[in-house]
Amino acid sequence: MDQIIAKEINLLLTNSGLSNGIVITINSWLDSNFRIKGRYGWAQLTLITCESTGGVLEVGLQGAVAMELYALAADIMDDIQDQDNNELPWRKVPSAQAINIATCILVLSHKALSTISNRRHFEEISDVLNQMGLQACDGQFQEFLNDSKERISLEEYFEIIKKKSGGLTASACKIGAILGGAEQTLVELLEQFGMKLGLMSQIKNDLDDFLDFETKSDFVKGRKTLPFVYLLNVLNERKAEELKYLSSLATIGLGGLASKERGQLRKLVVNEGTIHYCSVIYEMYKQRAMQILESISISEKRKEKLIQLVR
Repeated sequence: MDQIIAKEINLLLTNSGLSNGIVITINSWLDSNFRIKGRYGWAQLTLITCESTGGVLEVGLQGAVAMELYALAADIMDDIQDQDNNELPWRKVPSAQAINIATCILVLSHKALSTISNRRHFEEISDVLNQMGLQACDGQFQEFLNDSKERISLEEYFEIIKKKSGGLTASACKIGAILGGAEQTLVELLEQFGMKLGLMSQIKNDLDDFLDFETKSDFVKGRKTLPFVYLLNVLNERKAEELKYLSSLATIGLGGLASKERGQLRKLVVNEGTIHYCSVIYEMYKQRAMQILESISISEKRKEKLIQLVR
């Protein structure tokens, strides 16, 4: 399947009229993204959902390519705005150049979509991508506002990740279901399934990255990720001051957090049940995803790949 997706993307780039330099850059950036998210992960998710509802590869391919490119453009823009993931190639070039290429990739996504022959499917999927983009921008805007706040609620946190991470996976599954010819009820159920997948992924990333001082900057930049939001909402006054002190040290760079302070933060995270809380919420969404799969009326054989996504 990877080779078929790669061939379709190469054909799209070949027919785009773009210069050789920008084509090479886009392919290089796709390859870099694979090392983090897996090879054609977004296209694969779209096609798995398409095939699970009775669709065929040829019908789902353009929608899958559009989703892959759209998600890459979104990742690039997100990293530029967050000043994060400095090791990736789009963070090693001037921001103006990276934004230019991200915009180009976004246009290519819509170009891939325009090759869908079924007019109704084209209109429905265009609406899905447009709504996903609007929600992601809204979620990012809310994150900017929250950066200046001392505390946000858990409800506010979940509302944002539903618009961003959840919205991307929900859209991929919805596009796949539409191209698979699923009835509206099944399309909506698979969209909900995709939302749960995205929330699971974000919670796992938040927890993994929170104490990763070597490659991540979540705590250093005071990002309102789930572990941080949880701590802000459960700590008593004394421990809240301790967290505030550690956070103030982190804002001046990793040099401000010596080995002692890093150990202090890890102890605070463990003792206050942060890992347990995040794990419980992760398992809750996992169970909800499985419940959705149990409720949908497709064959067990077709359902198996979707089940593997949750496991």
